[in-house]
Amino acid sequence: MILVADCSALVALSACNQLALLEKLFSSVVVPETVYQEAIVSDKKEAKQLKSYLQNKVRNVDMQNYVFLDAFADAGETEAMLLV
Repeated sequence: MILVADCSALVALSACNQLALLEKLFSSVVVPETVYQEAIVSDKKEAKQLKSYLQNKVRNVDMQNYVFLDAFADAGETEAMLLV
């Protein structure tokens, strides 16, 4: 099973030093570029750990051909949904 993660879950697991759980539960972990950029913002306490963990797990999402009707999802959440 593949996990496509958004930033909140990654930050929470990183704060608990439990990112390794993802490798045990899922055959593959991927994140969209926007989620990656959100996760590694230098003022976040977990940024360094997330940058290291997410290396080789980042995927680009072409959002040009989509119409967005949900005003409640941010760019990272939207890309994560489209990456599936």
